[in-house]
Amino acid sequence: YFQHYYLTNNLRSNELLCTGKDVQRQRMNRFPVKKFFLSHRYLHYVSPPKVSENTYITDTILPRLVGAIYKQRNVCFDKVQTDLEIFGSQSMQLEKLAKECEEYPPTLQRLDGWGGRIDKVSTCESWKKLHEIASREKLVAIGRSHDQDLREVWQSVKLLLFVAVGGMVSCPLAMTDGAATTLSKLLSLHRDCAPGTCSIFSEEWKQSVSTAISHLTSSDPQTFWTSGQWMTERAGGSDVTAATQTVAVRNEEDGVIRLYGNKFYTSAIDCQVSLVLARFEGNLSLFLVHLPKEYDGTIQIEKLKNKLGTKQLPTAELTLNGLPALLLAERGIANIIPMLQVTRLYNAISAASYLRHVTMLAQDYAKSRTAFGHTLNKLPLHRASLAKLETFSRALILQSIDLALVLNCKEETPSLSSNVSRVLSAVTKVHTAQVAVNTMREGLESFGGAGYMEDTGLPGLFRDACVLPVWEGTSDVLSAETLRALMRGSSTKDVLRYIRDLATGKCVLGGYQYSGELGTCDQLETPMYELDRYLTDLEAALKDCQYTGRTVTLGLGAAHAAATLINFAHYTQDPSDVAAARLWCKQGLVPLHSIDTTDINDVLSS
Repeated sequence: YFQHYYLTNNLRSNELLCTGKDVQRQRMNRFPVKKFFLSHRYLHYVSPPKVSENTYITDTILPRLVGAIYKQRNVCFDKVQTDLEIFGSQSMQLEKLAKECEEYPPTLQRLDGWGGRIDKVSTCESWKKLHEIASREKLVAIGRSHDQDLREVWQSVKLLLFVAVGGMVSCPLAMTDGAATTLSKLLSLHRDCAPGTCSIFSEEWKQSVSTAISHLTSSDPQTFWTSGQWMTERAGGSDVTAATQTVAVRNEEDGVIRLYGNKFYTSAIDCQVSLVLARFEGNLSLFLVHLPKEYDGTIQIEKLKNKLGTKQLPTAELTLNGLPALLLAERGIANIIPMLQVTRLYNAISAASYLRHVTMLAQDYAKSRTAFGHTLNKLPLHRASLAKLETFSRALILQSIDLALVLNCKEETPSLSSNVSRVLSAVTKVHTAQVAVNTMREGLESFGGAGYMEDTGLPGLFRDACVLPVWEGTSDVLSAETLRALMRGSSTKDVLRYIRDLATGKCVLGGYQYSGELGTCDQLETPMYELDRYLTDLEAALKDCQYTGRTVTLGLGAAHAAATLINFAHYTQDPSDVAAARLWCKQGLVPLHSIDTTDINDVLSS
């Protein structure tokens, strides 16, 4: 090919028709430099980075982490281990489907051939197959299996393996799990409510909610539903109390409640049901809606959103024009909190999954890519970068698993108050998202120019991860929420005590009082001292943090991650775990700098 290209582009026009060997030989002799260009030494092929055949078995921390948590609580995990090993072997198949979802994004057909409005959203077959796999693998249903001990760990680890290669199907799964949790809590309130005292809890209401829960948690792809959550409107998405303009009106003739308004940003518009906030009889209330299978005018899709990333995900702007709705709760904000806690946990798990995936790809690439006479994994500077990726991805995994345990804590963890789960939910979401995006940007550098090329698939991972600091509350909004929560009662003391207890080994992940003894390790004394000193500085920073709220929130997240790393290293006594804890305390703890408010005002005054 190269010889033909060279000859045909250097022959004179009257020689192009001649294909004789003598002419070729003559032209080659007149251009001796050609031999230099044809040398095989310059025909170099770089092996692309690949995920392993089984991303669970080959992971350096996940199998040991699962084993540690189950053994600490004396729970048999053979079934869980087998399931995770089987699921880890599907990574290559999932990644292929995810790439097809990226290549064939959803489309919107507004009109049919006769000019009639149909608002049809079409998604590729791979998107549908990923939904089927998620249902069969019980990625949502596992979390609802009340007969399974430590189901939150099982579910979280499966999600860690799935998200980065799941083509953004994790987004509708998060909202589906959140909706199932919210509906289940409301259904339990119905059971506890005395007859005749709750006006909205009728038998018909109970049947509708129970049916929705059974579909949202189904492991049968034929009956599995996904859910949306429609809160964001044109006026904003975080301050929903002030921004919500959608109204609910009860029809006097048939008693049906119908919704009217605009929902500016609705993800996974191909879902079957959705939770919606709307104003009703003076309250901001929570509703359940069923999306019509055919266009009937009650929902109009104005457009599909053109986003930086998550292009596989059909996200739309909607106009609601009389959409029938079921009233779930008159106080919408208070009753949607369970859903937000679930989706924030999914956000943290997604951050850990994306960073872990890039870390594994970078490590594989470093084994085959050569520079300066060595493979990259032999060069000291590159080894330092790989060590940072490994450490930071481990920190996010441990932090997200700990949050899952805290949110599902039971009576065996009396040291955990509701203050801890409320604060850690927001803190972990902010911290994992920020760390994942910033570290993934550095991780792409380890691939050189290939990390910037769209056809390698690497930039797509980074673009998809960029939604994590925004979704379910921006960093500033959640930082303000964190500060408000810390000011209530003993919240600050409870959270800092929990972090210290983890670091000192008074409890293990999730606040569980481990009956055994955690080993001592001299090499962990330094990171433990650094963390203790950092927590003291953090406590002082909390006293005046109106303008440094984000720093304080990230600081709490970094301290929480450090405590989980130290706790895990105490248990395993593995040199790599000890080294990860030491490296995190040197690189991962956020500097706590005070800011002069005068500087802020002056720099914005011009």
